[in-house]
Amino acid sequence: MTSYPALKLSKQGLKRYLIGDLWFTQEHIKDFHKEKDRISPGELVKVFSQESYFLGIGYFNPKVHYCLKLITKEDMIIDEKFFCSKFTKLYKFKKIFYPEDEALRLVFAEGDFLPGLIIDLYKDVAVVQTYTLGMEKLLSFIIQGLKNAFSFLRAIVIKNNFSKRKEEGLPLYVRTEGDVEELLSIKMGGLKWLIPVIKGQKTGSFLDQRENRIFIKKIAKDAQVIDAFSYIGGFAFYALLGGAKKVFLIDTSSFALDVAKEIAQINGFMEKVVLIEEDVHQFLKNFSSQGILILDPPAYIKSRKDVKKGEKKYQSLYHLGIKALEKGFLLACSCSYFLEEEKLKTYLIDSARRLNKEIRIVYRGFQALDHPVHPVIKETCYLKSIGVYLE
Repeated sequence: MTSYPALKLSKQGLKRYLIGDLWFTQEHIKDFHKEKDRISPGELVKVFSQESYFLGIGYFNPKVHYCLKLITKEDMIIDEKFFCSKFTKLYKFKKIFYPEDEALRLVFAEGDFLPGLIIDLYKDVAVVQTYTLGMEKLLSFIIQGLKNAFSFLRAIVIKNNFSKRKEEGLPLYVRTEGDVEELLSIKMGGLKWLIPVIKGQKTGSFLDQRENRIFIKKIAKDAQVIDAFSYIGGFAFYALLGGAKKVFLIDTSSFALDVAKEIAQINGFMEKVVLIEEDVHQFLKNFSSQGILILDPPAYIKSRKDVKKGEKKYQSLYHLGIKALEKGFLLACSCSYFLEEEKLKTYLIDSARRLNKEIRIVYRGFQALDHPVHPVIKETCYLKSIGVYLE
């Protein structure tokens, strides 16, 4: 038996537990105001019902809204053996979806029942992100668990430099174990990629768009393609693999476009690639084209307080896209959980009406298969894409 401090759920908390939730607020904790002074922030706890039935193990941080997050329903020690076992099972499961690729989302936080933890594998390098105090305190076990699970790993990057960590008072930093080159060379989706795990966005790549890029590949033959907010060209290079005659990569990051240029060169695509360092909104105001337009902006709505302002940004962007595209396919994406798919669709329909254009919805897409959705935690279903055809 483990010896973590005991914490009991209220009746309301038990109801959340029984439907499968992993997140609990102070209303879900029995005697919260007493417990918050007894248990250190981020500490592991054993969770019980009011009748003292064991329910699981989680971590407790009374300083945040979701103060308890569950990581297992088994009575066990949370150490490197726990994480090694988890990682081994997850790797076997995720490889079912992408057996040939050298890039994989190994751990998708709540979607893989490990709240606060993200791990991407790029061949023999793991990139780890922890965004809760509880998971941060387990980092040494996580790293050792990775080493024990995967003997092929030559380096681990702890990339904790993102703003979400500030919500739990965590410092921002990047740390590496082992040697990591500036651009990692991997194979994914039949292409050669260079992944900037240190200087790039997120873990270096956006693996969640993989299925939506496959859709673009299917329709790209002989088309002119505009990959807006391109980063290192995820959509553009899938389009070229599908036979696109020309791709335009639009981004404000000269660094990302430089990496995209190198990717184009190693895949033999340079003659078909145009790199444009510009704000997408400004670009679309002065551009019209036929073919394929991909709008994959950053998250304009990162929290509830950003909803109204962010919705206006999405609405404006999609309107500019429909206006700029004379005829062809538009793929409109949003990685903001707070923008509902139905609202995204409404923006597209309303803009088409205002511009006197006819559209047909031909595609609905979500996050890649190695980013599973937790059946209760709606926030794990965050990425949505709608493909329309303009007459």
